[in-house]
Amino acid sequence: MKSYIIFKAMFFLSLSLLIGGSLQSCEEVIDVDLNDADPKLSVDAQITLDQAAQVQLSYTSNYFSAEEPKHEENAIVSISDLDGNSETLSHLGDGLYIGKLMRGQVGQKYELTITVGDKIYKGSSSMLTPTEIINLGYEKFDGFGGSDGEEEYNVVITLKNNPDEENYYLIKYFLNDEEKEDTYSVWSHEYFANEETIEFTPLRFSFTKEDIVTIVAYSIDEGTYDYYSELDEIIDQDGGSGSTPFNPASNMGKDILGYFRAWSFDQQSLKIEEE
Repeated sequence: MKSYIIFKAMFFLSLSLLIGGSLQSCEEVIDVDLNDADPKLSVDAQITLDQAAQVQLSYTSNYFSAEEPKHEENAIVSISDLDGNSETLSHLGDGLYIGKLMRGQVGQKYELTITVGDKIYKGSSSMLTPTEIINLGYEKFDGFGGSDGEEEYNVVITLKNNPDEENYYLIKYFLNDEEKEDTYSVWSHEYFANEETIEFTPLRFSFTKEDIVTIVAYSIDEGTYDYYSELDEIIDQDGGSGSTPFNPASNMGKDILGYFRAWSFDQQSLKIEEE
């Protein structure tokens, strides 16, 4: 079995890829020197439909350092919604903060607040209607010549679209029950404004017979879409364009890396069988 990765994770972000009263986000692009000894706070935060919020806090380190990233274990992390509900998350250790009471709901907008010492970071994200994977199939692929003579296949994904909602999609791929953290695709509703279904084939991800492929289709808001789209640009540049690297704009404010996202999802699996 051999797979081809769509995108590789940005190496200078210490994230796990797989989120004010006005609930307005302040998005900033942060330039980080790979040799910079001054660590930056990094957040990987999310609230998922029917699940509690989860936040991972750590610090970037010198790119050439062999030391493991340090975690932020003394933060105050809280989440609130437009209905006035709020909750302070519990720290479980190693910079991981978990909620218990509030669960993600469609149509709700959430604000995440992180306090570290005298610094306060805030960001917001909206949860949209989950998409539905209507069909998951596969087709033969000519390949990139890297599967040792094995026949290669592409997955064919058909999603339900909601033309009345400005929704965006993030597709993650799992291969043989192993999550590919650095593999995803992003799609905008603008490409399918009047269509009730969306069908697409990620050409840069292929697999072979007996592989088990799981597709997780997330419905995301515009800010989350913009973040992952910027991340795509960074990865493309790292792949050989020679442009100066930058970090995608965080919705958590200035001097912080990462993103807070609210999302819902559907998932399906298939096995590539002998024809």
